[in-house]
Amino acid sequence: MNDGHRGVPVHPDYTSAIGLAVFSFASLEWNAVWCCERIEPGSVDSLEDRTAGRVADTLLHLVKGLKPSKEQLELEQAAADFRFLVGTRNNLVHAKPGTAADGAHVLLRHGDQWTLAELIRVAAAFEACSTRLNRASRRLFGDQPD
Repeated sequence: MNDGHRGVPVHPDYTSAIGLAVFSFASLEWNAVWCCERIEPGSVDSLEDRTAGRVADTLLHLVKGLKPSKEQLELEQAAADFRFLVGTRNNLVHAKPGTAADGAHVLLRHGDQWTLAELIRVAAAFEACSTRLNRASRRLFGDQPD
């Protein structure tokens, strides 16, 4: 589908889902940076220009150094999920444009097509992990009741 403004015919629902997924991950990543900042004040300055993988590794390292508790474990699990989702994000942003069997213009990674349903699913996974990080860090630091 070409709306006359782009040279590549691509369905607007598809590009919207890509945008939502990318934006959702950016929010997740920034939430992870702020979790690091809560644990180690000043760390935001060193993490601002780091890759998502380094942010995830730093967060996991900082969380594992906290006193063990239910809240610490909750944050560690959310941080581990963030680390896993970095790979999903990388597969999305490093995908290449291509043409699907039905002629639609899509993103492909290692021969696999990013479908609309998959894009929506990963955006929801990014959002859910971001919410878990936020909730866990707030509980850990006493900002939110159980």
